[in-house]
Parts: sequence; structure tokens; C-alpha cells
Amino acid sequence: MVRLLTALGVFLGGCAHEPALPQHAEAMYARYCASCHGVTGRGDGPAAPALSPPPTDLTKSDLSLPALMRVIDGRRTLRAHGTAAMPVWGQVFEEAAEDPDRRHRQTLRDVQAVAEYVQALRARAAPAGS
Repeated sequence: MVRLLTALGVFLGGCAHEPALPQHAEAMYARYCASCHGVTGRGDGPAAPALSPPPTDLTKSDLSLPALMRVIDGRRTLRAHGTAAMPVWGQVFEEAAEDPDRRHRQTLRDVQAVAEYVQALRARAAPAGS
């Protein structure tokens, strides 16, 4: 049965053991992050040349998922974050949430989705076998 499920997962376009990213993760990254960090996360977005300090190459980040989430939502302050150099996205996501009763939960999901997408960019950029 396990072989059948694994084969079905591969046939449908993915590995059965690899969790899928939320559907909105790529769209959120494109809307909130790509203008600075670039579509592939290398820090080469169209706004990057105008920024000082330059955007981080996310494909070289070694932050864990929880640490990355803290950077995105503003709980971990970096010199370039929390200033005009990078908005605190947790607050932006929270203000954009439609349901006030679920605002904190949706914000956490959105921050996690973007963080997981950044980790996926890092994994795609990694040389094979590393």
C-alpha cells in the first residue's frame, strides 16, 4: 500500500514525503518580497539597487523556520529590518486580514507560508547532493 501511495504521489508531480506549500505562499512572496529579494530570492529584485544595505540573498540564509518567521513578522530585529529598509510584515499581514476574530491565526499562517517558501527557494538553489 505504501508503494502505491508513493508511486501515486510521484505520478501526480511530487514526492509523497514532501509537504506541499500553501497555494498562496508564492503569491505572497511575489507581492511582498520579490521586489527586493528577487523572484529567486538572491537579493536581486528590481528595487535592490536603491537599497542600503542591500537585500539579503535568501538562498544563502541558514535561518531555521522559526527564526525566519521571527524576521518576517518583526519579532527578531535585524539592523535592516524593522526600519524603512524592510517593513515588518507581520503587522502588514495582520492589518490586511479580513476576519478580526481570526487575525492573529491568519497572520501566523501567512508568515509561516512565506517562510516556508523562502526555505523552498533555498532548497532549489542548493547544489545537488548538499
